Amino acid sequence: MSDQSVDLGKKEFLAYSRLAEWLPTTEGDQALQTRLESDAGAIERLAKSLAKAGLLYEVDRIPESVTGEQFHRDYFSKALPSWLAQAFAHPFWDRMMSGKGSARLFAGWMIELYHYTLNANRHMPLSCAQAREKPLKTMRAKHYAEEWNHYHYFMKSLKALGFAEADVSRSIPLPMTLALSNFMRQAAREDILCYSICSAVLEGTTTERGTYSPYYTRCAELYGIPREAIQPIFAHLDLDVQYGHSDLFADICREVPAMPAGRAARVLEYGHQLVEHIWLWTDNIERYYEREASAMPRRAFDPRLD
Repeated sequence: MSDQSVDLGKKEFLAYSRLAEWLPTTEGDQALQTRLESDAGAIERLAKSLAKAGLLYEVDRIPESVTGEQFHRDYFSKALPSWLAQAFAHPFWDRMMSGKGSARLFAGWMIELYHYTLNANRHMPLSCAQAREKPLKTMRAKHYAEEWNHYHYFMKSLKALGFAEADVSRSIPLPMTLALSNFMRQAAREDILCYSICSAVLEGTTTERGTYSPYYTRCAELYGIPREAIQPIFAHLDLDVQYGHSDLFADICREVPAMPAGRAARVLEYGHQLVEHIWLWTDNIERYYEREASAMPRRAFDPRLD
């Protein structure tokens, strides 16, 4: 519901909160009546009012199937803005933009972006192999051909920040960086649309310079980041815009004549799980790199030292 807000009275909000807590449980109707201190008739009237307000939906209103275009237009596109807001609601971003961050945190983010982009070679080929329909396989293969070596942009940035290429190449990613990559591999194995919606969420901030320029420009001003470390990032993001990667999911959905509601729900679930992974990834990066004692870049386990 990123396009509207609903104001509830104190009593109604309490009832809605208790209903929302009950919904994912296996408790029966009697338990709900106890939670709300209401009878079945009152609860039914409440539920209808909440559905009318857009806070609930009725199961029988879910279509049995949707076309790929309908799915993209009516479900994904409407959810994406709020998903991205959730992904980037982590305090890390306010910290960095307000001057309470550091050049160390900026560099740590670059190191993990390098590893994630390098690890695209672990999941993008898998998505091509798992795609069954030729048009989808072709689009996924084209995307991989355009992306496979983009990790070198982050290596350029890290070298400009004073890191040795050999040290970065030998370093290992943080657990959540690897978890994000593994989640993409899982999505690729399950359903090409599950993988593609995750990819679309990641591409969601690269539609124009205005969406990503302020962060890098502000960090350069606040933390003395050299221009040579920023320019490769802009070059990478500009290339994504040039390739039109943010439109890829729409192109893929056009090739899907119909999908049952169960599949559509599963695809949406993967997209939202990817959002949760981004938040946790950001948290892992901040927690590790804010500690001055943490190795940077992160070295592999050494039995002589560890």
